[in-house]
Amino acid sequence: MNLNAIRATARRMRVEVLLAFWLGVPAGLAAQSPEQASPRVWKVGSEIDVLPYVLKGYYGSAYAGMQAWRLRVVASRSTMPSFLVASGYTEKRSDAYALLGDLFYGAGRQKQTGMWVGGGGEYWRSRIRTTATPAFAYYDNFMLTAGGGYVWRFSRHFYLNPWSGGHFTVGGARNIKVSGETYTQPIFTPELSVKLGISF
Repeated sequence: MNLNAIRATARRMRVEVLLAFWLGVPAGLAAQSPEQASPRVWKVGSEIDVLPYVLKGYYGSAYAGMQAWRLRVVASRSTMPSFLVASGYTEKRSDAYALLGDLFYGAGRQKQTGMWVGGGGEYWRSRIRTTATPAFAYYDNFMLTAGGGYVWRFSRHFYLNPWSGGHFTVGGARNIKVSGETYTQPIFTPELSVKLGISF
């Protein structure tokens, strides 16, 4: 084989490689898995939680997210049942304001369905009184929150979200003077409830 034949063969191979590349790239992009090709679309929504309403309060939240992640803001009020408050105290009410992040995992994570875990920070403004006097004491706490749940969609826009979590006291008042007595804010407060959500 002479030099000219070698050069011609090399040119032909380069053309074949370029053709394979230009034809193969679009085919490869079209063959991506649905998860890889899924668009980065923002999801927005809101939730209400059953428990605060049962506890003479309210709950409202709004969130925005993309793919498996979402960010929530929450405002709520609840009054603790007397049997969950230290003996001698009553009407412990807390207003909570939270900023929380959630991560979905499993097969439904791109659609924000199925299992999720999350956490964030909260500011609690609370009041409490003794059973013997009507005067309230007011105090503030900063909390770290962690929890998880399961989003079950029963229609395109509506879902149920049973969940559980815990709140850890990391700042603010721990020993509060209440009508001459001292109430101690717990380090850990558990919670279990169900939310009803709407998303778009």
